[in-house]
Amino acid sequence: MSSEEKFLVWASDPLIKIFKDTKPTSNAETSLYVEAVRNEYAAAQFAITVEKGNPKIHLKVEPLEGPNGFKINFSTNFVGYIPVAKNTPNTPAEELVHLAPFDFPDPLLDVDSVYLKSGETQPVWVTIFVPSDAPPGNYTGKIYVFSEKANASLQITLKVYPAVLNSKRTLWLTNWFNAEGLASYYNVKPWSEEHWKIIRSYASFISKYRQNVIITPILQLIKLIEASNGTIKCDFSNFDRWVNLFVEEGIVGRIEGGHLAYRKEWEAKDFFSYEVTVYKENGEVAYKLPSMNVTSKEYYGFLSKFLPQLQKHLEEKGWLSIYVQHLTDEPIPINSESYRIFASYVKELAPKIKIIEANQATEELVGALDVWVPLLNQFDENQAFYNQRKIAGEEVWFYTCLAPTGKYPNRFIDYPLIKVRVLHWINFKYNLSGYLHWGLNYWSEDPFKNVEPNNLPPGDAFIIYPGKEGPLSSIRFEVLRLGIQDYELLKMLEEKNPTKARALASEVVRTITDYEKDVSKFNEIRKQLMAYLSQSK
Repeated sequence: MSSEEKFLVWASDPLIKIFKDTKPTSNAETSLYVEAVRNEYAAAQFAITVEKGNPKIHLKVEPLEGPNGFKINFSTNFVGYIPVAKNTPNTPAEELVHLAPFDFPDPLLDVDSVYLKSGETQPVWVTIFVPSDAPPGNYTGKIYVFSEKANASLQITLKVYPAVLNSKRTLWLTNWFNAEGLASYYNVKPWSEEHWKIIRSYASFISKYRQNVIITPILQLIKLIEASNGTIKCDFSNFDRWVNLFVEEGIVGRIEGGHLAYRKEWEAKDFFSYEVTVYKENGEVAYKLPSMNVTSKEYYGFLSKFLPQLQKHLEEKGWLSIYVQHLTDEPIPINSESYRIFASYVKELAPKIKIIEANQATEELVGALDVWVPLLNQFDENQAFYNQRKIAGEEVWFYTCLAPTGKYPNRFIDYPLIKVRVLHWINFKYNLSGYLHWGLNYWSEDPFKNVEPNNLPPGDAFIIYPGKEGPLSSIRFEVLRLGIQDYELLKMLEEKNPTKARALASEVVRTITDYEKDVSKFNEIRKQLMAYLSQSK
């Protein structure tokens, strides 16, 4: 084996996915250039392609220095590769970044070095947070790439615009947080002190990604206690601890009450409640309330004991205005009658609690929902209906999950990152006030080897990864945050110049399936957005 080591270092746009066999073009840049406003996260990307040897690569950075000697620190992460066995269904090749089976870039690794083989390419993600008090202007820094026998460096230039991104988060954002999955992965007892500590570390992490709504498993957190006189009282201790934790970490926002029921099959006409444990006052299990049809008198009887206490407690804590309640996930026309009856019980017994649902039915649910969250393609197909819901004073968000596919934007691992970036330009263009996705951290047994649990599309079940010391991001999660920041900047420009804001949004999103896929053109439009916001008038 030759003792010589040689590698090339080259720049790439962060919206481009780099594979192990990607090679630099003849005109590839050898320095990084980034533009950002103040108080936002910016991203850059470069790659290392090994020409000779099998080096162990390390990185070192020099802070960015700008006007008046002001310094901005930044971080680098090697991007990890994960195997994808099958491409997302119903997606033509031109909508994919690579055909499967193949190894795709996704997690940001928490390692100091990587071993590379001759011929391999390794991407590196660069994350810069621009402080709100950073003087506008140009900043320069350096990234050093070295092994035992070779070294290289890149200059990084950051242009900071005068505009300052609002800290206030106006887009409702929820990625469903799987607390039970954390306990399982880290092998701790659910709701033990170790579990709460891990929950807090994840809450602190996702808060930095502008999440401001938290799914709250109320049937796990609220303890039902049978009193000596036979009545049921609610112990809200863990519920309060949960909400206060997420408030302290800057997420709430909104409390998104977890689902109360489910259906046994997708096409089932009826929904059934989850089994609930009732405890004695001494802590022993008294009995288990069995699963019941949600339209039954028996279930109404349970709700009549539970919901009024929940509403009263929310009022006492001052949380009623920020609380929304899920009933059962994704109702469709065939089971909408069951859903409407269920919703009528809730509205009767807790009339001040708003109902939210990811839904796949339209007219059938009028009167049952306060916050509509249609699947993106179903919103697209029923825009007139959802505009009427907004006129009626109801909220309209959208959600993505294992659908839609094809031309639609979504955040699957085998899709281009521009499909992730434009999601929240859609929020702005169509005046949709929130975004929901079910898969924050519904990991497989080994999320670094299986991103398709239960044969789901790659990456649908999770967008972050578990690290030894806490959560790890992904390039998809990083780009999701960039898109959310774009939304907030568009809202800021709309206050200043609505015509320009709407024109820029329409340049990026012509329709929900016709959007700007050319990364350089997208960047030019965003540059205009930052420039308009930075103008004095």
